[in-house]
Amino acid sequence: MQCTMSWCPFLFSFTAWVSSLSMGMIFFCCPIASVFTDIFGCRKTAVLGAAVAFIGLLSSSFVRSIEPLYLTYGIIFACGCSFAYQPSLVILGHYFKKRLGLVNGIVTAGSSIFTILLPFLLRVLTDSVGLFSTLRILSIFMFVLFLASFTYRPLASSAKDKESRTEGGNRFSLFSRRRFSPPKKFFNFAIFKVTAYAVWAVGIPLALFGYFVPYVHLVSMLLWLCW
Repeated sequence: MQCTMSWCPFLFSFTAWVSSLSMGMIFFCCPIASVFTDIFGCRKTAVLGAAVAFIGLLSSSFVRSIEPLYLTYGIIFACGCSFAYQPSLVILGHYFKKRLGLVNGIVTAGSSIFTILLPFLLRVLTDSVGLFSTLRILSIFMFVLFLASFTYRPLASSAKDKESRTEGGNRFSLFSRRRFSPPKKFFNFAIFKVTAYAVWAVGIPLALFGYFVPYVHLVSMLLWLCW
């Protein structure tokens, strides 16, 4: 379809929905990924997430229109990234106690450096091999993440934790046999009674309303102004 002055805003909006949906699903699935991490552990959750993200990203490289990208990239890839991302934060607390703040800083700095370098790499790839081949190359990175997730070695539980799992009683016998915890342990809404946490939990989403706008709409806005 030829992009005329009347159609361009709609085309830019439809295109922006792909990245907007992807970012939204990544953070929307984080609570669900946290529950999966508590039940199945960091390794299984990360492996599952990386595999789903790999499938979503690879399948996105074979579509030839915007609409299928809503599913392959906006939902499948994003949900997989969420399940792979959340265990990477949880696993730090398993291995590091005294220097946890420093470790989090190093991980965040590494992510920032890679994010700065990634646009230059994507520019070279898209100019040389095109968009769809670039997605296939990026899916290789997701496969590497899939393999790296197997290195999340679960730490041995203490004797006290093992005893607490075996002495669950009749009340939670179903959860004890399957090594599941009662639902209240996963969805503890009592924490919202803490005023500081409630203000933080509400303030962060409000602040993010403007944080992601440049990521999604800046390029489209620039193209629209220069058209």
